[in-house]
Amino acid sequence: MANFTVTSLTEYTAIATQMLREGVLFNEDFSIYSLQQGIQHKQYINFIDINPHVQIGACGLSASGTTTITEKEIEVVTYAYRDQFCKETLKEKALMTGVADDDFGTLINENLMAGEIEAIKKQVDTDLWLGTSGMIDGWIANISGCSGAISLDTYSGVTVTTSNIDNVIYDFIDNITDDMWARGVLTIHTSVAIYNMYKRNIIDAYGAGSLSTLLEKMTPMTMWVLGFEGQLLIKAEAALSGTNYMICTWDKNLYIGTDEISNVSEAKWFFDENTEYLRFKANFKLGTQVAFCGEVVHNIY
Repeated sequence: MANFTVTSLTEYTAIATQMLREGVLFNEDFSIYSLQQGIQHKQYINFIDINPHVQIGACGLSASGTTTITEKEIEVVTYAYRDQFCKETLKEKALMTGVADDDFGTLINENLMAGEIEAIKKQVDTDLWLGTSGMIDGWIANISGCSGAISLDTYSGVTVTTSNIDNVIYDFIDNITDDMWARGVLTIHTSVAIYNMYKRNIIDAYGAGSLSTLLEKMTPMTMWVLGFEGQLLIKAEAALSGTNYMICTWDKNLYIGTDEISNVSEAKWFFDENTEYLRFKANFKLGTQVAFCGEVVHNIY
């Protein structure tokens, strides 16, 4: 990638914006969920839950019964990031060693942009699950207020430990509905600590060798639930660290909302000659929703 001088930093906007989109909104980690674009503020998510009524026969039938159509809204808010770096501080930290005095291209490309994207992605990941006060609710809040979401029978609200994690998982399995099983692979999302508790429980009960098939061809921090290989995964979410939260559903049931049509995300670097600050700004829209509440099992309460 070519270097860019102070006077041509605006040329870096397209590259920075591409890195923002690929590293945050459209990164591989988020691709397992449903993404809905074109939301300026609030609109219905792209699903309709219809309950038709069956009748005997084929010809001359009139409408029978009442079909209920369920629809849900997803709301997005604007995320805005502003950061700045003093030119002299960058020099003092040796970040501009070997770089021309007015040339920030290499610095942005090799150091600053990657750091900004990583920090934004981490914040967005946390907000997708837990939300932020005054911003978005997050999936945990969506599920908490979800009519029909399935609470555990015995372990809802009970602190998960290494000794009871197997029973907690069985409680989840006992509450999974036939409709949920029919969706395909389901996932129990939980914290890194609880995920590791489950691994330790398996090792203590069956030995380390029992993990080989459960972890085979898995992404990091993901494994099959013992005895339910090919049906049920348990996945550690860094965003849930420090919580007791566990939810089970099919991943496409979790929606991420953004715009990217009327208001397109943007990241930009520019240099303020008056203050000698190298400045960064980024904007995008984000929101969350859960489509089918009755197809989520949780221990939130």
